[in-house]
Amino acid sequence: MTRGNKLLQLIRAGLAQHSARTTEQSLGDRSKYIGMSDVGAYLTCQRMAVLNRLHPEKKDKSLSKLLTLNRGHWFENGIASILNELNFPFVRQLEIGIDHDFAEIKAHLDFVLVSTSPKPTVRILEVKSCRELPESLYASYEMQVYGQVGLLYRHWDGPDFSLTDESDEFQFGGLTFPEVARRLWGIDLPDDVTQVDIEAWVLCLSMTEAKVFGPYTANEDMLDLALDTGADLWRKTSYIKEGSLDISAVHPALGFKGICESCDWSSDCPKFAGEEHPNLEPELDELAAWKREKATLEAKIKTRESAMKSWYERANLKGNWITAGNHSFKVSEIPGRRKLDKDALEADLENIFRLEGIEGIDVSALIERNEEIGEPSTRLYFSSSM
Repeated sequence: MTRGNKLLQLIRAGLAQHSARTTEQSLGDRSKYIGMSDVGAYLTCQRMAVLNRLHPEKKDKSLSKLLTLNRGHWFENGIASILNELNFPFVRQLEIGIDHDFAEIKAHLDFVLVSTSPKPTVRILEVKSCRELPESLYASYEMQVYGQVGLLYRHWDGPDFSLTDESDEFQFGGLTFPEVARRLWGIDLPDDVTQVDIEAWVLCLSMTEAKVFGPYTANEDMLDLALDTGADLWRKTSYIKEGSLDISAVHPALGFKGICESCDWSSDCPKFAGEEHPNLEPELDELAAWKREKATLEAKIKTRESAMKSWYERANLKGNWITAGNHSFKVSEIPGRRKLDKDALEADLENIFRLEGIEGIDVSALIERNEEIGEPSTRLYFSSSM
């Protein structure tokens, strides 16, 4: 093992330890309750959500996965710095905990911001880290934020709010939200929730871009769905632990789901069994349409580029740029791609060694030892009768 690889191992181990500790501090023992992110995961794939709760120790702890998971925490810290800079009164990871249908359900709000001017206002800000920003918000994220804003609204004047700070120090529990506001900021909010402007927003962040989704307001039907879904997840997990239910009875997600690419439980998932999968037809229809659009667009691009090259050649501009409104272009000569002729090199080396009186050199093996091989890749073979 190289010293560089040893350094990466140390980083992975430290990141795993840090991730476990910060999760415990901010979210507590997740085996004892259902969180709103669990509800969102269960709506995406029941099997994955149940197995994640049953076997958290078996989840992928590779450096790549840990970096992906922790990127969200780093983004949250960055947003906290921004809010501090703007002098906004906010609290992080405020907890709302209730019992529903024999299940303990909790929501942890990334950021809660409060104001009394010009009217009593509360905003929930949920921060999500994304590889690429979605065109529309994922259903699992929407369910999570509907659960958060719904619980805040429904339990506004109930003793269901608590807070543990970033140092794992218990701050308070059993407070109503108006009591939380008075304790944290000395702000008086109405006891009647209908007199308060409450919204939730989702801030999606990639490494280079940001996108906001919202506002989301309290919706009784969506909250009831979130709570019933959480209770069902709690029951199924409990039944499997007791041995009265088998994991084979828990349904996986159907069709193509982005979560399948990183799922820790895909190796024996029943959704991949067999060869006939008619449920995939809508996604493959869409892929076939995209490929047709791509072929048409590539042909248009090739035709237009050829015409512009021809125009430039006739204009005899000798490498100068052409300006056209907001656009500029020129045509340049590109050298041919250099390629090593291995057979010719091998023959030349054999002749050199023979002339120098050097015997016993396996030239082909010598060349092979000095070759660099790129990372393997995959290719999707796709055919359509459409």
